[in-house]
Parts: sequence; C-alpha cells; structure tokens
Amino acid sequence: MSARCLFTLTRSRAIAVALACTSLLGACIDSGGIHTRESMIDPASLDAGAALRATQQDAKWPTDRWWQPWGDPQLDTLVQDATAGNPGLRAVEARIDAARFQLQIAGAAELPQLDAGGSFERRRYARYNTPAPPGGTTVWSNSIQADLSYDLDLWGKTRALREGALDNLHATAADARFAEIELQTAVVRSYVQLSLQYALLDVYRAVQDEQQHTLDIATRRWHAGVGSQLEVSQAATQFATSTTRVQQAQQQLALTRIGLAGLAGKGPGYGDTLRRPGLALSVPVALPASLPVDLLGHRPDVVAGRWRVLEADKGIDAAHANFYPDIDLLATASLGSAATFGGFFNFVNSDGMGHGVGAAISLPIFDGGRRRGQYGVAVASRDAAVDAYNQSVVNAMQGVAIQVVSLRSLDQQQASVESTLASARRSFRLADTGYRSGITEFLNVLAAQNEQLQQEESLAQIQAKRLDAWALLMKELGGGFPSAPTDDVSQGASDAGRN
Repeated sequence: MSARCLFTLTRSRAIAVALACTSLLGACIDSGGIHTRESMIDPASLDAGAALRATQQDAKWPTDRWWQPWGDPQLDTLVQDATAGNPGLRAVEARIDAARFQLQIAGAAELPQLDAGGSFERRRYARYNTPAPPGGTTVWSNSIQADLSYDLDLWGKTRALREGALDNLHATAADARFAEIELQTAVVRSYVQLSLQYALLDVYRAVQDEQQHTLDIATRRWHAGVGSQLEVSQAATQFATSTTRVQQAQQQLALTRIGLAGLAGKGPGYGDTLRRPGLALSVPVALPASLPVDLLGHRPDVVAGRWRVLEADKGIDAAHANFYPDIDLLATASLGSAATFGGFFNFVNSDGMGHGVGAAISLPIFDGGRRRGQYGVAVASRDAAVDAYNQSVVNAMQGVAIQVVSLRSLDQQQASVESTLASARRSFRLADTGYRSGITEFLNVLAAQNEQLQQEESLAQIQAKRLDAWALLMKELGGGFPSAPTDDVSQGASDAGRN
C-alpha cells in the first residue's frame, strides 16, 4: 500500500471517529436553555451613607480581641472559658469535621477504585440436575476476584464535586468563626450588663443612705415640734422604696451571673465565682477613623456566603456534565474452580485464572427530563446562594450603620444627661440644706431626690448602652476578621483536601 493510500485511510478513520463522537454528543440531552439569573453584589457598590462617611478620627480598627483595651482580666478569662467550653461551638466544629470527611469522599472519586472479593463454598451437585462430573459429587467451589475501575471524568464532573466539597469546607469553617464572634459578643454584652447592675446597685445604695439620713432628719424635726408626722411617713415610704430597688438590683446581679455561666458552658456555680467587673461603664470608646465598605466583605458570614456561591457553581458544572457520555476503564482478574478433582486450594492454579480489560460507556438519550431537572435545581440553588450572599452584605452594612448612628447619638445623650445630673445634684443639695434650715418644704427635697435618682440611672444605662453598641459594632465589623483568619481557613481546608 502506498503512503498516499495509507494517509487517506488514516484520515478517513479520523473523520469517522469525529462523526461518531459528534453523533453521540448530538444524541445527548441538553440543558434546554436553563441559565443563572443572579449576580453577586460588590460591597463597594453600595452607598455607605452619611453615618459611615463621617466618623471620628481617634480610634483603631477592631482586633481579634477587641475588648482587651478595656483592661479587665476577668473578662478575658470569661471569654476564653466560653469559647473553649460552649456546646454550641463544639457542634459547629463537628460540622467542620463532617465537611472535611465529605471532601475526602468527593476526592476519592477521582482516584482508581479497586475492589476484591471471594467466595468459598463446599457444594454438592445434584445427580439428576447436573451431568457427571460433577453431578452426584461434593466438591469445593471457590473463587476470588479483583475489579479495577477508573472514571476518566472527561467532562470534569467528579472534579467539580470535589471542588464544591472544598468550598463547602471553607464556608463551614467561616461559619464556625462567625459563631465564635457571636459568642464572644454575647459574653461581652452580658458582662457589660453585670457592670451596669453593680453601678445601679451603687446608685440605689447611695440614695438609700441619703433617704435614711432624710428620714432621721424628718423624725428629729417631728420630735422637736417643727415638723409633721406626714413628713416622717413620706420619708419612710421613700426609704422603703429604695430598699426594694436595692433588692431588685441584687436579683438582676444574680440572674446576670447565671446567664454568663450559661454562655461559658458552665453550671450556675461558675457565676458565683465572678467578682465585680473591673470594667467601668465610663471607659472611653470611639468610632474608627474610617469605615471602608470593603471591610464588610471580610466578615465571616459574608465570606461563608461567597464560598457557598462557589460551591453552587461547582454543582452546576457537575449537573451539566450529566448531559454527556460517561466512560470508565475496567479491568478484572479472578481465580476459581469447581471440579471433582482437587481440594480446597485447587482454585489457586494457572488453569483457574481469568481476566478482562475494557471500557464501560454510558450515554444519556432519554430520561424523562430527570437530568434537565437536576440541572435546573443546581441553577436555582446557585441563584439562591447569590441572593443569600447579597442579603448578608446588605445586612452587614445596615448593622454597621445602625451601631455607628447609635454610638454618635449616645455620645450626645450622655453629655446631656451629665449636664442634667449635675443640675439635679445641685438642686438636691439646695433643697436639703433649705429643709434643714426650715426654708423649703419637704416635698421639694423628695422631688429633687427623685430627679437626681432618675438622672443617675439614666447616666449608668446610657454608658452601658454605649459599651453594648460598641460590642455590636465590633461584631458587625467581623470581630477583627479581615485577612489572617480567612487565610488560615483556606489553608486548613486545603490541607484537609490533601489528606
């Protein structure tokens, strides 16, 4: 045969193979035009609003332990105990382990699969059903077989499933980080409430002392004949009311201790060991110098949403690969025997050996719309993941804006209450002095005393609200999770994918 004829024959075979492949692909089911409709929001594209564009210039960015500048070692220990022993966090860690093993399962599909099995049987063959030999005899019927298969993954289905499992591991790890941030924030906020209850208890005890002193003065004036029994009764009522306030504050202290013990994953007795917080409600807090919107993209929940979109993208790739033929390489090797001669090990012989090598091809032609439906589910899941991500970005920005507005307003409220409190204290001193001198009425003392108490309460509560808003702001900013923890999550997930 000439070289020209050989070339023509080779070319004809190549064209035939190409036409055959084209026919096979043409016979496959297609996606029917189903496509994604949603796209992810760029956080920088949202208007941050005036509250985020005009902040003070005297603060630093939140760090991973943003509460430590408050200088309360007991709070540090409490947060550490909570994150180490909380059952909720351990449940999240269990989900990370499950996602890691899911990644291992998905990755195994990319590797060759080898299975082996055997059967060992002592069998008697019926004389009338089986011709001799072996009919009428009892023999060993033994066999062992090994099957080797390898999915060529021509369309990247198993690779997409493995990459999707890796994205899910990333997302689960980010969820775990956000759960830890939420727990830390809850502990800090409860600790602020503990400090508030101690401050209110101080206020109520101080007022109780003042009212005891006022009751003593009213009693002496009545005995001296310059006062009335009504004044004594009014003073006694005020003193009893202040005693009730002290008791209520003590109750709230006990309940707050129990709540902190629960957050730490401990029994109520743990709360009994807590001392009075070193955290003063007047500790200064200030807004960051600037709030770039890009920071919100590093929040753990936003990061988790982004990973889940990537996971859904891989799900679409895997569902799309189902429209194409699937080709597996197969190989088998076996040893077996069932004869009237020989013993148990007779099958271990070259005459009992068998083997096979080939390929298995699966071509989807008609499935009643099942594959197209699966693809549609994958596309819809991806759109839902994008919507969830976009909503998390919007919620994050809204949460930051709310806390910034709250902090700015609480600063103004605190300044106003401090001024009012100073005026109320001055009014009480004047009323008390005038009452002792017989110049003013006792009702003026009671009114001034009640006004002073209200302003004392308001100041403590506003200071506590400022610390609470600051804690929530740190959570909304991601709890100091802008870069390094994200890298750690990715590195940990990559390591898990290699194991």
